[in-house]
Order: sequence, then structure tokens, then C-alpha cells
Amino acid sequence: MKKNNFFKVTVVLSLSLLTSFPAMAAEPVRMAVLTDLSGPYSGFTATNVDAAKMAIKDFGGKLLGRDIEFLYRDHQSKADFGNQKAKELFEKENVDAIFDCPNSAAALAVSNQALLNKKLFLSVTPGTTRITGPDCNRYTFHWAWNDYMVVTSVGRWAVENLGKKWYTITADYAWGHDLFKFLSNVLSEKGGVLLGNDMVALGTADFSPYIMNAMKMNPEVLALLNAGKDTVNSTKQAIEFGLRKKVKVVHGFLSIDDIKAAGQEIFAGGYLAGCWDWKLNNPEVKEFVEKWKTQFNRPPNALNAATYSCVTQYLEAVKRAGTKDAKAVIKALEGHTFRDSFANPGYIQGEDHMEVGNAYIFRVKEPRETKEPWDYLEVVGSVPPGQAFMDPTKTGCKMGDF
Repeated sequence: MKKNNFFKVTVVLSLSLLTSFPAMAAEPVRMAVLTDLSGPYSGFTATNVDAAKMAIKDFGGKLLGRDIEFLYRDHQSKADFGNQKAKELFEKENVDAIFDCPNSAAALAVSNQALLNKKLFLSVTPGTTRITGPDCNRYTFHWAWNDYMVVTSVGRWAVENLGKKWYTITADYAWGHDLFKFLSNVLSEKGGVLLGNDMVALGTADFSPYIMNAMKMNPEVLALLNAGKDTVNSTKQAIEFGLRKKVKVVHGFLSIDDIKAAGQEIFAGGYLAGCWDWKLNNPEVKEFVEKWKTQFNRPPNALNAATYSCVTQYLEAVKRAGTKDAKAVIKALEGHTFRDSFANPGYIQGEDHMEVGNAYIFRVKEPRETKEPWDYLEVVGSVPPGQAFMDPTKTGCKMGDF
């Protein structure tokens, strides 16, 4: 009898201990932003760290009874750094998901690390279509935009609204080549004519020979398929040679931070496609913008808004899945439709993991049209997701299983 009593007490105590520890032992949800904090894109990507922090705070800081831990790392927009930092974050820091990662080569390296480590990578800033194309994998998602979306959207709209005769000046590296390829296809599809193109080395200061080439061809539209300082220099010199008085200028990529840094008057009257602007007429956009302006004394850029959305939708997916297990979270993301301060609505394609939504055609306002600081863009058109993004069955993505 004594042995039996002792056995009963032991079982009760053991069960009591087992039921008291799971909540204490639950590992936190660990998330990290890997971005450019000190390299060439840091001017508009460093604040994606703030966007992720805000999303986590607004979500409540906890998930499934677990704490949410947040880290961020600088990859300086270098592929080798991106690969190294991602490996450390997944293997040493044990993060469940990495977000952002500007620079397409770096993003592709991080995507491979996500596959190797069976953890999530949610790409926001890079433009390459390879992430959701031939180099896709089940653990990687791409948010907001890509090269195809920006030039296809603005190209289709501009051929119908600005002119059919085009000249292009293209950054001579993989990103520029992609833009040129996609734009050329659109011009052919819509009846436009490409009068000529110049491939120009990254970091070129003197664009005058290429501006002169364009002037000789008498185009209706000049497309500048470059970014950063190249965009500033090529646009300035188009003004100096008087070309902008005769043609419409279309930009492959342009952010409100670029406009602020170089001066609105340089880009005034130019056109571009984008996924978001802080002046969009949406109540959820206004709420998010006011919160951001209160904290940072300026509006968010499109990538800030996309990062906030991406982090929030990841957290919502973990909540729906009831676990932070990568496979379950991926299944909760695939095919999901949502509405938030960034997308209204947004949809995550199961075939290639591209998050798609409306694309907007923007005109850069003249300084006299600006009513408040950072009020640079006017919406002049929109393109639905089915036209703005590539058909997911034609991207070359072979998703496969886990």
C-alpha cells in the first residue's frame, strides 16, 4: 500500500510540473531585417528597420503567448555580406524569418540560405524577377514590386498616353538589362517604336553623348532605366540640353527620397510606376502615415509601407497557423488575400510567392503644385495586378515541395 501511495503522489507531481512549464519554455518568435544601412541604397532602405519595429509594436509585441524578438543587420548592399549575415541569422541567431534585403544578388543569396535552413525569407526591396522566377523556392516570398511591374506598368500606360516613339538610356548591368528587356517587349506589344538605346556603365558622370544621341532621333518619350546617382545625373543633363522640353521622361525607378535629395525641380514632369505613395486616398494609409509622421517628422516611403505590411502579414500568418513552424506558416501565406495600409487588396500567389496588388502611374509634380513637404507625386493612372505582374505560370518558377 505504501508503494502505491508513493507512486500516486509522484505521478501527480510530475503532471503538475509538465503542465506548468510549456508556457515558460516556449521559444520567442525571432525576426530580423537585413538591409542596407550604410551602402548605396541606405538613403531609402535604412528606415525599413523602423517600419518592422512599428509593425511588431502595433501587433502587440507577443504572438501565440510568445515574445517577439527583433534583430537587424547591415549588408551594405553586398551579396557576400548578405549571404554571410543570413547564414549567421538563421544558424547562430536562430531567427524564424528574415525581411527586406536590397540588392538583387544579395537577395538571391539570402533566398538560398532560407532554402538550406528551412526558414522564411520575405524579400521587399530588390527588383529581380528571378526571386519568383527560375530561382524561386518554397521558403521565399517577394513583396510589393519587381522590375517587370515597374517598367511594364508605366510602359503600357505611357505608350497610350505620352507617345509611341521611344529612346532608352539603360544602366549596363543585370538590373538595367532586365528593365530594358521588359520595356522592349511592352513597346512591341503596344505598337510602340524603340528608336535607339544606349547601355551606360554604372556610375557614369557624363551622360551628354547619350543625351545627344537621343536628341538626334527625335523621340516622344525618353526612358531612363537607371537608379540613384545615375538617374539624377542623366535627368539633370536632359534638362541642360533642353531635351526635356521636347519629350516626356519616364523613370525606371524613382523614390520620394531621391526627389527630396536631388530637388523636385529636377524630376518635375517625369513619370514612373510604383506600388504605393503616402498620399493615396485610403483611410488605412492615412492612419499609418500620421503615425509615422508623428514619430519621424516625415512621411514613409513606399518601401517602408511595404516592409510594415510584410512583417504584419507574416505575424498574421503565424497566428492563423497556430505555430511558428515554417511549413505551416508558408501554407498560411500561400493564396492569402488581405487588406492593410499598403495593399487594398493584396494577394500572395501560391505559384511563385509574389505578393501582388495595383500598380500606380505617378507624375512628379511641379514645385508650384506641391501643397506640403514631400508632396511630390500625383496619381495619373493605375494598372490592375493581372496586367502589372507577370503571369505566375510563365515566370519559370518550379516551386516544388518543402
